[in-house]
Amino acid sequence: ANRQEIAEKKFSQNMKNRILITGSNSFVGREIINYLSKYNYNLIATYRKNKNEFKSKKVKLVKFDLKKELNLNKRFGVLVHCASVTPANEFRENYYKINQIGFKNLISLCLKSKCNKIILISSVAVYGDVKKTITEKSFARGKSKYAKSKLKMENILFRFAKKNKINSVVLRLSQVIGSKSVNNYFSDLKKKIHSNKKITISLQSKKDYFNNLCHINDLCINIKKLIDGNIILNKNEVFNFASNKPITINKFKKIIYSYNKKIQFVESNIPKFYKISLNKTNKYNLKFRSTLRAIKSSLN
Repeated sequence: ANRQEIAEKKFSQNMKNRILITGSNSFVGREIINYLSKYNYNLIATYRKNKNEFKSKKVKLVKFDLKKELNLNKRFGVLVHCASVTPANEFRENYYKINQIGFKNLISLCLKSKCNKIILISSVAVYGDVKKTITEKSFARGKSKYAKSKLKMENILFRFAKKNKINSVVLRLSQVIGSKSVNNYFSDLKKKIHSNKKITISLQSKKDYFNNLCHINDLCINIKKLIDGNIILNKNEVFNFASNKPITINKFKKIIYSYNKKIQFVESNIPKFYKISLNKTNKYNLKFRSTLRAIKSSLN
């Protein structure tokens, strides 16, 4: 029995190091894979159409379409689900088919594989129109198609995880920024401020403090902590990921000016900047760089 116990322990340890990561072509998916491939994991990375080559030998690429019947002959112990329809590609994709039906098919694959931890990439968009500081207990009232589909995915996961006694972690991400980020306010801002032309930038005028940004490197480091289980979690956990030390909109304007003096600001509500509490992430030792540092390292 002792030998069998040792073998079982070894097997479960190996399984814990086998990670299925969907959405390897997305900015977030790609960066998570690149980061984790430096460590002792075997990664199965899925793509739908275009293959994204990874340098590491630890990454096995698998073609995977969430809209179709899913077959995967490789077993895995952890799922990190990054693939989803987003506002950037919603005009040609179906939220219901991919974000809901596709996700249901994917998690039923977890049962076959004896996977015991699912990390779902969600979004603070689920909170909708924000009036005050957000915490994980804030009411999710997001009205957009994207917000509603993310919330449905979270609920699918909670029910599934509870029923099958699997650990689930939902990460509600703020806008993810970093030098290689795409399709967001910051990637556009970077192009604008480095163009050196006279340019207008839309920004809310309120004197509010904000920190609803998350640097990609912090996201990767914290996902590794969650995978390794160095953190004692309840069965089903939700975290808001944002940066540390909120700053004011005026301070943000000054940073932008320091790159390009020709910039003019027009008042606008898109995107909305607001404050997110990091009390819960702090409690679990999930760490984030300051808002100032996150912004500077993304714009350089």
